[in-house]
Amino acid sequence: MPVHIVGESRLLRDMFLAICQSNDYQIGTCCDELSTLAGLGVDDLVLYYSHETGPELVEELRQFKEGNDASLLILIMGRECSTSMQTALSAYAEAVIPQRKSAEALIAALRVVQSGYRIVPSDISAALRAADVTTSGGDQAAETLGASADCAAVTLDGRVNGSLSEAGSNKGKPNGVPADPLPVDLRRMPASAAARGLSGREWLILTKLIDGATNKSIANELGICEATVKVHLRTCFRKIGAKNRTQAAIWASEQFLS
Repeated sequence: MPVHIVGESRLLRDMFLAICQSNDYQIGTCCDELSTLAGLGVDDLVLYYSHETGPELVEELRQFKEGNDASLLILIMGRECSTSMQTALSAYAEAVIPQRKSAEALIAALRVVQSGYRIVPSDISAALRAADVTTSGGDQAAETLGASADCAAVTLDGRVNGSLSEAGSNKGKPNGVPADPLPVDLRRMPASAAARGLSGREWLILTKLIDGATNKSIANELGICEATVKVHLRTCFRKIGAKNRTQAAIWASEQFLS
């Protein structure tokens, strides 16, 4: 999946280019205007840096999506903007990321969006919970809020809502979890996982769920019996408050954004 880098500042474009190249991303077009890109498809991801925070930016993203609806868009905000504006922008961008986030967080966001998730403002999270959206449904409520429900929604404050669908790269995968494996450098256990009391082995097993691995495949890879994997998973579910494999996989994915 090629990453196209857009932004007015040549220095910032070069910085994003270096970050992406150092993480083995294929680079597409580097340009200063979003309107330069046209005819992008499902294999394209756009990384767009903008200083604007007003309705003009919303309209710019809307026009871009009209011509490139299948492509993925990550918006990096150069200025702080209100949650309501972030919500409006999220109608057209798969992720809205503050500039203050680290390079590691940016790459994690790229991985999460590529895997079929969205990163949305926390007010959408609250509204979805109020509408009682669960992993078994809730598309209509999400559409009413202007948030796509065809993928999991990872909120900016670290919560996850919405449903996992069989759209895009996740189609036909077990439990709807992403099939693209995470790189080794993103498997290191973050502090947020350690704070839940997870052991290194338990965290490793959770990352296998993100890959869509079965209990049997995890057991074979780690050299343990399948029953032991089940015990580890039950313990993980209890520690992180997950009810099933899908919720556990989503929780593990969101920890890379912290």
